[in-house]
Amino acid sequence: MPEVNRPGRGAQEPPDVAVADVGPPGETHGVEVHDRAEGCVLGLALGDALGAPFEFRRAHEIPDPLPAFERPWMGRPPGVTTDDTAMARNLVRSLAARRGFDAEDLVRRHVEWLASGPPDVGALTRRVLRRVADGRPAEEAARSVWEERGPEVSAGNGSVMYCAPLGVAFAHRPDALFDLAPRLSAVTHFDGRCRTAVLAVCLAVAALVRGEPAQPAVRGALDAALDRPGGEELEFLVDAVGGSRPVDGPDQGFCLFTAAVGLRAVLRAAEGSEAAEGRVERELRGAVALGGDTDTNAAVAGALLGAVAGRSGLPVAWLDRLSDREAIEREAAGLVPLAEEGSDALRRP
Repeated sequence: MPEVNRPGRGAQEPPDVAVADVGPPGETHGVEVHDRAEGCVLGLALGDALGAPFEFRRAHEIPDPLPAFERPWMGRPPGVTTDDTAMARNLVRSLAARRGFDAEDLVRRHVEWLASGPPDVGALTRRVLRRVADGRPAEEAARSVWEERGPEVSAGNGSVMYCAPLGVAFAHRPDALFDLAPRLSAVTHFDGRCRTAVLAVCLAVAALVRGEPAQPAVRGALDAALDRPGGEELEFLVDAVGGSRPVDGPDQGFCLFTAAVGLRAVLRAAEGSEAAEGRVERELRGAVALGGDTDTNAAVAGALLGAVAGRSGLPVAWLDRLSDREAIEREAAGLVPLAEEGSDALRRP
């Protein structure tokens, strides 16, 4: 895969228009903002469901060809989603109901979801939400867990896995993400590298939803993250994951791995000449084939790919097998007004 184009640090890309005819054919050409907004959320769920049956396997243990939407997960039928999608849906509902980011409302939804007894919850997320349920403020709880556990085991991907809808909601107000994305991460994951990963993914999603081509969208996200904790490592990993840097070892849940897999997938998809649906399928299969935290890596990749291809460019056969697809689609549609808010300010004269 070719490296990301690297303009000089501090160089600014010219602003892109907010309408859909930006970029060369095969990227965002002809795809409307509402389609990309919905595609991002549905793509996240598709990647999650695709990768769930192969979670925590080494790369050499992943079947080739991958049996897509054919195997169960934790005794549940093919096509079901995991905690990645559940927490993303909490975020989608909160954003739509509150007309923006409301950390207290989001945390309340997460705590209620935890109390419902989901089959799988990340260890760090569970610890933090239990403390919140006992009355601790979320960021205080997240910070205390981070301090107790130490940075070596506290930079997991539990916040980056579900953050993409925030980028959708602020697609045309990206400056707000520099504050909101780290705050979203700190609800459960206080580590600075987690905040950096969430910021990079949200900025890339926002750029893609408003119509920027993949290369400048990813470059802008990496530049914004560069001077933050883990920013230089993330830039390196976008080129290295799955090659010189395996992601299926003991550190497989590392937040920067997951962000890098997603950013890499959208860059690789931009190289393809086939229809959008084929490129999405190819890159999601590729994300799962890397092994490791397959559902989360594919969820973030799916969100970014969906933000380019739109709902109309996602694999139809996979959508037909996605559990609770209609409800996810309805909820995703609730983000469209937020995604379009402020778009006039970005139009060229």
